[in-house]
Amino acid sequence: MRDVSEKSFIRHRLHEEDSANQLDDGSSLLANADWHAVRHAIVAYVLRKGQPRDVAEDVAQESLYKLVAYTRQGRPASLYGLALKIAGNSLIDRVRGETRFGAPVDETYACEAPLPDKVAEDRQQLERLNAALEGIPSLRRAVLMRRRVENQSHARIAAELGLSIAAVEKHIVRGLGDLRKAMADRVARGKGKS
Repeated sequence: MRDVSEKSFIRHRLHEEDSANQLDDGSSLLANADWHAVRHAIVAYVLRKGQPRDVAEDVAQESLYKLVAYTRQGRPASLYGLALKIAGNSLIDRVRGETRFGAPVDETYACEAPLPDKVAEDRQQLERLNAALEGIPSLRRAVLMRRRVENQSHARIAAELGLSIAAVEKHIVRGLGDLRKAMADRVARGKGKS
């Protein structure tokens, strides 16, 4: 019901303006215009476009400012028609301004990079691992590196190093045990220092 009354009000004002305004210059139009009615028509127009009340008020203020500037330059054919056209263009400008910078960043997407404290912790652990590797016998270290780092098979390691497959398996088991013990000792010593 409200839309019908607002539309009839705007139509009535447009008709009244066209028939009553026989003024020649823009300054007399400015003096005789019913700016409250023009503002009301703009607000009603913007609200019908689905915009919230605060946006409608802002568009009305901006449109009236531009409308006054246009009427000082010359007499428009229809004050209400020009006001609604300015309001429509202002809405378009607002939408363009909002979409120009893209959608707001969604905070639910976390950064894939590790946190600085995790990076520091991992570097310390890598230093402990390198020190532990240096502490085990060279043949055991060579067998362990070939199996775990280079992913070579037990048979290939045995053939290249001149060992039996059982000896390669024993070196791997003992090497992993040595590394676990060395890492646990280094962690315990590190906690004892603090």
